[in-house]
Amino acid sequence: MTVTLEQYFRLSSYALVATGFAALAATGQLDWVTIFGFGAALIAGWIVDGGRWGRQIPARRVKWLFAGALLLLVADWRLIGSPVAVALIRFVCCASAIKLLRPKTNRDWRWLYVVAFLEMVLASGMTIDTTFFFLLVVFLLAAVSTLVSFEIRRAGQACAAPAAPAREPRLRSLAYFSVAALGLILLLAAPLFLAMPRFARGTLGGGLLPAAALSGFSDSVRLGEIARVKLNPQVVMRVRAEVPPGQEPSRLRWRGVTFNYYDGQSWSETGPGAREVERVGDGFRVEQLVSREQRRGLTRQTFYLEPLSINTIFAAPRPVWAHGVPALARDAGDGLWAARPTGRPLTYTVYSDTRPATEEALRADNSRHYPAEVRQRYLQLPEDRDRRIDELAAELARGAGAQLEIARRVEQHLRTAYDYSLDLERTTDDDPLADFLFNFRKGHCEYFATAMTILLRARRVPARLVNGFQTGEYSEVSEAYTVRQSDAHSWVEVYFPEHGWVAFDPTPPGGLNTYDDGLLGQLRRYGEALEMFWQERIVGFSTSDQVSIIFAAQRWLAAYQNAAALRWLDWRFNLTRWLEGGRGGWGPSGAARAAGANGGWLSRPQALAGFGAAGLALAVAVWWREQNSWRRRMRRDAAGSAVAFYQEMLRALERAGRRRRPDQTPLEFARETGLPGVAEVTRLYQQARFGGGLTEAEIKQVSLRLRELKSSRGRGMAHG
Repeated sequence: MTVTLEQYFRLSSYALVATGFAALAATGQLDWVTIFGFGAALIAGWIVDGGRWGRQIPARRVKWLFAGALLLLVADWRLIGSPVAVALIRFVCCASAIKLLRPKTNRDWRWLYVVAFLEMVLASGMTIDTTFFFLLVVFLLAAVSTLVSFEIRRAGQACAAPAAPAREPRLRSLAYFSVAALGLILLLAAPLFLAMPRFARGTLGGGLLPAAALSGFSDSVRLGEIARVKLNPQVVMRVRAEVPPGQEPSRLRWRGVTFNYYDGQSWSETGPGAREVERVGDGFRVEQLVSREQRRGLTRQTFYLEPLSINTIFAAPRPVWAHGVPALARDAGDGLWAARPTGRPLTYTVYSDTRPATEEALRADNSRHYPAEVRQRYLQLPEDRDRRIDELAAELARGAGAQLEIARRVEQHLRTAYDYSLDLERTTDDDPLADFLFNFRKGHCEYFATAMTILLRARRVPARLVNGFQTGEYSEVSEAYTVRQSDAHSWVEVYFPEHGWVAFDPTPPGGLNTYDDGLLGQLRRYGEALEMFWQERIVGFSTSDQVSIIFAAQRWLAAYQNAAALRWLDWRFNLTRWLEGGRGGWGPSGAARAAGANGGWLSRPQALAGFGAAGLALAVAVWWREQNSWRRRMRRDAAGSAVAFYQEMLRALERAGRRRRPDQTPLEFARETGLPGVAEVTRLYQQARFGGGLTEAEIKQVSLRLRELKSSRGRGMAHG
């Protein structure tokens, strides 16, 4: 099917407009009504521009529609309470839809192009992930193709006359040019990206919209709220962890907040406010390490946190050092907090002492002499609790001698006697914990962790509830974990006087996430690896990375110069020996050693024969290219090649003394020469130029006749 310039222009223009809108839709801030409405406007606009719908929107009605869109913008912002950016996006989509539904002038097209560009700029302030990058590449390709075809179309409209209609451009060449121009743009952008000054991550992007909400990570949480988080597959963070030898990465948990006070319905943290952590150099010392064994047991974690509406700093338990945050504070429950701008991503690194305590050491750590602060904060129980909870705790602890044994019994009982479920059906409105333990007997991780904490406290064992995340899905490609909201988890920390707080998890195995290893799982992990590379190497590209690249380039250049100098000296030495008539020609490191016999040396006759063979091969290649040049040119452009080979024939005849007069036609000149070769080339010239292309046999005939005219025999024929 033949594509006209007008069709190509419309296709390219609609691709540009659609890509700008797709970038906004990829931010996740557009409702489905806006997405489907604008999609329908794109389809309807295509039909209108194709001339298949004769009805038009009157100009006066268009003005009223724009006025209505402005009123919707104000109502969306002030009455509905949408963020300014979201209200502006909806207004832009509405205005663009109005333009699309009318037959468009050049001015209308330019307006749509500017709007599409502004949509990409607006989207860049909301998201900087790989989806935006791919859409940006498509947008640039469509922009180059659209602007070039727009100018060709506009020039054709200005210059075309009825008597001489404009010739359609070669649209395949235009598409190739657009792809080549895009490649050149990206090629020129790469050094600019490497050389431009670095800004702190998130300085130029993000912050235009409210960050994603995340329940369960504030100073208080109602029992059951974390279930809403577990139903959301949105990515929260990506973590690269370097675990010391002998430790299992799968045992890691990303600790968020802890709670000490339970009122029968909600958990809260009632300790004193968070205190600033000591800054040492460019980091923060959370705990003091004393032994070399402690330093060897540190796990390094690098977190790439998505924009969230919380300021929790997640880390593996027992963090000792952190850097990458502007300020760091620590609360009474050992939770870490950072003051950072809302709605911006954050990258930081934490070192944690993840050495697990052995069962023997914990069993021996059985002292019940707790510090006063621990007794006051972590033995609290609701006064109006169901007393059956105390009876169950006493039954589970009967006969247990050590504190560890009590904790293990409670943990094992909850894992085996209860089921995991996110669908909670309360049977009473009184005590949700008693309802879980004695009635429904199903729940999610927050219920299991709450039950274990209260049962241990009923036996005077200090315990607290922790909200955080499971390890996440591991990608072997990026060597990092992808943590989603569905990985949200609650567990328990039990206090041991000598070991501090030790983690226990009473949730049944059904409550721990598993990940698909099939084809879809592999594709998902490859996608996450690409996203990780983008966040780490592109978005997170810093000044230190620039300096490292500069120093690496300097080292490579110095090594290359030294190697080149050595090769030049070696080549001169071997050439001198060969010219002096020595035994060999090229030295052991020369090119001949790679091919030569007798230890890699070539004699003078062998070297001369090699040079001669190379020269002959080059001559054959040039001859072959010359012989086939006409065929290639004739296939690409028959009319242009016809003029070229006819002019070449005229030059050959001029050298032989036969010149064509300006008043002669090609046929008159051919009859005057009386040469069959000239007549045949003239006939094929007129056929190629005015009647269409030439067959393969005719192309060969043209090449043969031209060679004859250029040869001495042809010149003799011309003189004759």
